[in-house]
Amino acid sequence: MHAKDVMLGKESIGNLIVKLSVPAIVGLMVQALYNLVDTIFIGRGLGEQSMLGIAGISVAFPVQILMMAIALGVGIGGSSIISRALGKKDILKAERTVANMITLVLVASIAFTALALVFLDPMLRVFGASDTVLPFANEYTRYIVIGTTFFTFSAAMSNAIRAEGNTRFAMGIMVLSSIANIILDPLFIFEFGMGVKGAAIATVISQVIGCIMVIYYYASSMSRVNLIVAYMRPDTGILSETISIGMSEFVFNVVESGLFLIFNQSLLFYGGDVAIAVFGIVIKVFMLTLMPIIGIKQGIQPIVGYNYGANEFARVKKTISLSNYIVTGICILSTVVVFLIPEEIMRVFSNDPQLIEMGITALKISFLMMPFIGYQVVATALLQSLGKSKGSLIVTLSRQIIFLPPLVIILPWFFGLNGIWISFPISDFLACVVAVLITRKEIDMMKHENAEKI
Repeated sequence: MHAKDVMLGKESIGNLIVKLSVPAIVGLMVQALYNLVDTIFIGRGLGEQSMLGIAGISVAFPVQILMMAIALGVGIGGSSIISRALGKKDILKAERTVANMITLVLVASIAFTALALVFLDPMLRVFGASDTVLPFANEYTRYIVIGTTFFTFSAAMSNAIRAEGNTRFAMGIMVLSSIANIILDPLFIFEFGMGVKGAAIATVISQVIGCIMVIYYYASSMSRVNLIVAYMRPDTGILSETISIGMSEFVFNVVESGLFLIFNQSLLFYGGDVAIAVFGIVIKVFMLTLMPIIGIKQGIQPIVGYNYGANEFARVKKTISLSNYIVTGICILSTVVVFLIPEEIMRVFSNDPQLIEMGITALKISFLMMPFIGYQVVATALLQSLGKSKGSLIVTLSRQIIFLPPLVIILPWFFGLNGIWISFPISDFLACVVAVLITRKEIDMMKHENAEKI
């Protein structure tokens, strides 16, 4: 029996969650920090134009989310197949899946790059770029889009590496590329005087480093799944399963990107460019606090997928139960910190009084229901790992389509700009209710089918 099989199938669940999640958390935290660093350096490096620079990056963010949609859709869909295949000792299917993931991510990213470059300015205007913000948004986004293939390849294949249980190397990819970006940012922005363009170029170079590490992993003997070029020929069965399982994550990110259209247009109407800049900062802070939760999700997916494939349903249930306690505690802690030092958080990015005042209010309101978000993330991890694509899609869409857009449109009629911030905690709570109902149904089904094992 392979060492990874022993680890995933026999080691205590608590130790496994720590062992597999901590490297993912470290990598994601560093990655989130380098996204913050872009905003901080631009906020500090453009002088009187810093607010416009931050707003430009904020407008570019939904384009980056579309890139993430490709990476996570392929990565999570493929990694679910790989972990279950390894649980069943089906190495051939795992190898075919890895090869087909590469094919899919290359085709999708190249197509996205071509379309995005052709329609860049209209797309940025739709996402809320005013005449004053558009030059900054264009300069930043153009280079980010050129690097789409590097980003999507390294991000998607990191999930495949993690599916083998090799979370440390996956963490190393994120950490090394993130550190490179943090080092290169001030060099390109300040030393070379390239402004927002320098921040984008630094980001792309760091993503190239991530790609090199992925290639090294599969070219060496580190992977238990061989990368066979002949298997890159499209396998319709594997591709359809990858797309089906990853669809919820893909749709989540596409819809989230689309929501920025509603958010930014509403923000522009009710608060102007400064509101868009504030929203960009709030999102970056929110993502930083969410990274430990996403790390737990990534850590438990191979545990759940492997043990489900091996018919060890009691271990699946224990993994989900323990994970929910952990993520809820993290979410509560994050909320407390935001409420204690909101002004200090905003001052990290800018000294603009108007931006700070608006940002304090936005932070406090947006984080009100943060403690309910962790359960949603764990629920999605469970459903994706079990191959329950419909359930994970429902959990995802409940917040992003059913609850959030109507609230963002309706609440500002009554509360103005604050109505936009209020829409986040309300939709977070309602989506958590949906997640509870769906996951309890899945767990009850496992109890019914395997009563003697649970």
